[in-house]
Order: sequence, then C-alpha cells, then structure tokens
Amino acid sequence: MRALLFSIAVFAQNWPQAAGPDGSWTTRGPAPVDRWSVAQGKNIVWRTPLPNGGQSGIAVWGDRLFLTTFAEGEKGFSAKILGLAVDAKNGKILWRVALDGVEKSPMLYAFSDSTTPTPITDGKHVWFFNASGSMGCWTVDGREVWRRSYKPWGAPYPFNKQHEPILAGGVILNVEPLDHNEKPGWNYLRAIDPLTGKTKWIAEDATTAYNTAVAARGAVLHGRGGWHDVPERPVGLSLSNLRDGKTKWRFVAGDGETSAPAWQALYIMHWDKRFAYWFGFDPEERHLVIDAATGKLVKEQSLIRNVDYRRWDGAKYVLHAGVNLRDVRTMPAAYPLNADEVMRVLPAWHTNIVANGYHYFMTTSGHRRMRKPLKGRAGPAYCIGRVHIETGKVEYLETPVAPDVWGKPVKTKTLNAAGVDIAAEERSRTDGYEIAAFFGSPIAVNDRVYFTNMLGVTYVIDSKAKVFDEKALVAVNDIGAIGETWSLNSLAYSRGVLYHRSAKELIAIGAMR
Repeated sequence: MRALLFSIAVFAQNWPQAAGPDGSWTTRGPAPVDRWSVAQGKNIVWRTPLPNGGQSGIAVWGDRLFLTTFAEGEKGFSAKILGLAVDAKNGKILWRVALDGVEKSPMLYAFSDSTTPTPITDGKHVWFFNASGSMGCWTVDGREVWRRSYKPWGAPYPFNKQHEPILAGGVILNVEPLDHNEKPGWNYLRAIDPLTGKTKWIAEDATTAYNTAVAARGAVLHGRGGWHDVPERPVGLSLSNLRDGKTKWRFVAGDGETSAPAWQALYIMHWDKRFAYWFGFDPEERHLVIDAATGKLVKEQSLIRNVDYRRWDGAKYVLHAGVNLRDVRTMPAAYPLNADEVMRVLPAWHTNIVANGYHYFMTTSGHRRMRKPLKGRAGPAYCIGRVHIETGKVEYLETPVAPDVWGKPVKTKTLNAAGVDIAAEERSRTDGYEIAAFFGSPIAVNDRVYFTNMLGVTYVIDSKAKVFDEKALVAVNDIGAIGETWSLNSLAYSRGVLYHRSAKELIAIGAMR
C-alpha cells in the first residue's frame, strides 16, 4: 500500500497526458505565476525553437517534456510528424523520432491536424500519436518498443478535433474505426496494451471522433453526435467499463432532432462521483446534469434565460442582470443580427471544464451554424461562461480578444520558427472566434483555470469567484506578439511551472529567480 501511495503521489506531481495526472484536466501543487508575457519577457524561464509547427499538448514527467510537431520542411499538407523529448530544465531537445501517418492533414488546421493528440508518459515510457493513423511506444531515452498504424476515419473530415488518448485502467484508450472497415465511418474506443500495442478490447458503444472522453473510477464517459453526418448512433453518452469496454449505462438524446446542431458530442465529457455534464441545443440551448451512477437526467438549465451578462463598453464592464439573450438589446453592436436571426449560445467546442462547483466554457462570436429551430448567430461574443452546478445560475463575462484588444477580430500569422508560412488555408490565420476554431482545452491548477485562444492568449480565471465579474479575470497573458503568434494546444503544469507552445517555440513559464 505504501508503494502504491508513493506511485500516486509521484504521478500527481507530473502532467503525464492531456488530461493531467488524474484524468480530470485539473491538479493541485505549488502555485504557478498568474502573469507572464513572451512579448515583454515577463516570467519566462526559457524558450526553445521547434522543428516545425504543431498542436499537441505537452506531457511532463520529472525533467522530461514530450510533444509532437510536423517534420522539418513540411508545409501545407502532411502526415509526417516528429515526437520530441525535451529537457524540462533548459528546453534542449534531447531526441526525436519520426512517426508517419497514412492520411495527410492540412497543417495548422483550425480544427486540428496530424499533430493534435498529446503524448502520454509514465516516467519509463512515452507514447506518441499521429492523428493521420499511427502511434508508438518508446522508452524515455528514445528506444523504440513498438509502433502500429491504422486508417483514421474517412475523408473529407478526418481532422476535426480528435479524442485525446488516455492511459487508465492499465490500457491506452484511442478512438479508431473498426478493423476491416466494418461499420464504415463509425469510431470506437479501442483499448491498447501499453507494452505491446495489441488491442485488448473495443468498446461496446461507439464514440464520435470529435468527442474527448474522460476516464475515472474504473470507467470512461464518451459520446456520439456531431457535424458532417457522423454516423455513430444512438446520439448520446455512454459510460463504459475500463475492464472490458462493456456499457454500464447509456443516455440517449431526446425524441426530436438527434443530429447536429441539436446534439453535439464535441466537448470534454467531464464527470465526477455524482454527475456527468453535457449541453443540448434544441429547442433551447441548455446545460444538462446527468446522474453519474444511472445515466438518468437530473436537471436542465437554460443558457439564455435569466442570465447575468457582463459586457465591456469600451471603458468599463456593464452588468446586464437576469436578461434573456434572445433580446437583441443585449447583443454587442459589433455583431448585429439579421432580421431573421436570434442570438444562440454555443459553448466553444472542447473548452469546457468543471472546477469548484461550476462548469466553465468559452463562447464563439460570429459562428452561424445554429439553424434549428431558430436561425442565429453564436454568442455572447468573446465570453467565458459558467453554470453553477447546484443552483443553475448562468453568468457570462466578456474577455479581451487579446491584451488591450476588445470586441473585434484579430488576424494572425502561421509561421514556424524558420519564418515559413506552413498553414494550408486562410481560416487558420484568424483569431479562432468567428470561425469557431477548436481552441486548446482548458486546464485547472489549484483554483485557477487557464483558457487559451488561437492568438496564443491565455486567460487566467479565479474558479472560486463568487461573482463572475472583472475580479474573476485574474490575467490576460501572451506567448508572443499578437498577430505574429499561433497556438491551439492545451497547457501543461508540473511542480509550479506551466508549459505552453506556439507554432514557433516551446515555452516554460515561471517566476524568474
């Protein structure tokens, strides 16, 4: 038992995978700094140029960091990536391995690319993943143990944000199609033996590739439903046993429309001992609380009616208390509605996290896919929202698009460290709000939540704030000059230091001695 407790303690000091040490995207430890700036050289421990751009999160164990980039010289479209091991003390790249895929992705795509999945490490091994259809295991010193390839879900949309691989219950969970093209287009959680690469089981219920599953307490919560006619059915959520992939319970979406935009499994499937959490969109945008033991719906909360909305008016925050967001008087003038439109709330995909009794999420700004039953424009613009899980209170706080920039779109550049523009398309050169990019998923350290956007901006939120006002927005930080920086990854944390990356470099953030 003492050895087990020691192992758990060591695991907790590291950030071994995208979802952190316990799979909840949260951790506790020595407090990192709240404020930093690469542009101003503030609280940056080191910076190191990367071989090429990429999107993966950063796995941390002891003095090693692991991440992926595209291979050097690649631009436009590629399936060739590199797995990198980096010295956490100084940013020196220690070794690299090539991991090629079978399906090229648009590079720096605003909705993910070949490099999106975050590596996993247990301190002895590291597992690298290529969303173009390959994965492998190496020792932390770079010796190959095994690798395998597979064909990812089909064209033309194989590169919209994928499930982050999970190490839990003695297996690695990846989302892949079935073997031999059974059920074309369907994807499933596949349990991989970490030391051999062999499949141990495939989940009974399917998982949409957009969905980010969360494993805890011997089970994994995952979902189905999304854009581009994803075929997995029934649309809804499943809790599956980590021993064999069998379904413990299934929550099936409502009796009406069961495809996007009504139901979307494009979120992190947060759950705890009591509840699981999700969003619904028709007939009204709402927050769902589901019994974690049975899969039964406990309560729903409107995301548009009787909400508190704090907007920046150019000089100060103005509170619109208890408003209905369908009321056009609360719509920011920079985002006018057409005559046949209303404001629709769209929690930004993969930006949700549960912390201190609240479910937090970002919102998009101009996205217009919300067509049923009411045509609308997504909003409220440039906000972070939260729902109090017990009371159902909903609050929105407008945030600056970038430091000192409010309420207007900002373009950025997609250059790598060599100064080469490597992105395949123009949508990647926006701020990610108007086109609803898949931002890096937030993490929580102690009572701080860290949200990021495509400009490399990080919002630091006090998750315990009793009122969601300007005091809750602790800091707005950068990892490079605004308009010159590109980023779509999640942060990582270990022993008081935060790790972030851009298309150009890897960055350690901490108090300067």
